[in-house]
Amino acid sequence: MTIKKLVWGVTLALVSVTATATAQADDKVKIGFANRTLNGAFFNGLTEYMKIHAKDHGYELITTDARGDLNKQISDVEDMLAQGINYLVLNPQDPEAGQRIAQIAKSKNVPVIVLDSDISLDAPVVTRIQANNAKNNILIGEFAVEKFGDKPLNCVVISGNQGNLVGEARRTNFFRGVMEAQLRKYNHTQVNILSQGWGNWDQQGGLKAMEDLIVAHGDKINCVYSEMDDMALGAVLSLKAANKLQNVSLYSHDGYKRGLEAIQRGDIQATASNNPDLLTNTVMDVIDKYQAGNKDFPDYVYIPSILITKDNVSKYYNKDSIF
Repeated sequence: MTIKKLVWGVTLALVSVTATATAQADDKVKIGFANRTLNGAFFNGLTEYMKIHAKDHGYELITTDARGDLNKQISDVEDMLAQGINYLVLNPQDPEAGQRIAQIAKSKNVPVIVLDSDISLDAPVVTRIQANNAKNNILIGEFAVEKFGDKPLNCVVISGNQGNLVGEARRTNFFRGVMEAQLRKYNHTQVNILSQGWGNWDQQGGLKAMEDLIVAHGDKINCVYSEMDDMALGAVLSLKAANKLQNVSLYSHDGYKRGLEAIQRGDIQATASNNPDLLTNTVMDVIDKYQAGNKDFPDYVYIPSILITKDNVSKYYNKDSIF
């Protein structure tokens, strides 16, 4: 072989290797994550842990922030579909928008996994990955009765946003847990829901909602249920400012590290785990199985249910965690 032919052969080999590498890069699974917002520690945690676990699983990830705007979320998804995503992970702004988005993705043959939200069982999705909101909040409600005994709970509720199915499941099952525990122990119920405020899933919203509830109901309140730890932390600030925290028990959901610190201080009595690290890792496990040919998933895939109180908070608190 002449020198010229040898060089040409090496060049062809390099071109072949480069083409193969490019093809492999082009074949890399691409996931789009349409988050409803980044306003709040939990939602930010979802996005950050999605990045970590997608990288660990060898997937390419595109993330978007709808900023609480359902029209923007629809636009975000349409843009990601145009970029050729293979899977859509969706935390929908509301169930109606989620249904519409799932249909759009289906028309492009892109499987949809719903994360930390609920959506109609008619929606064309692979599964819904979330904490078991029913079980978790029944546990929290039962724990509240342990604290109150045979005394009435005069509660206000701080909810995220209207029409949210996860928020509805959390609050209704908290009160279900309260009433069932009261019936078992005392053969009657003593729970009064004084009012509901809307905290928009963040601390500032929880603070403002609690301020309004204090103005409306003042010293009647002895119990606060918040659908999210971040909003509960705002409620704590408001109750402290009004010098009422010592007379009120707070219950919430998510297992946020700042919420766990509040449990350690005694400001919040109980929460339950909705760990974005576990949630997003579970998303990747579902995608791994789907890639391997498994298309049969249950309607819901739950992470473990964990009630967190002052008695066990040290087991779950990690000051270095993202969430």
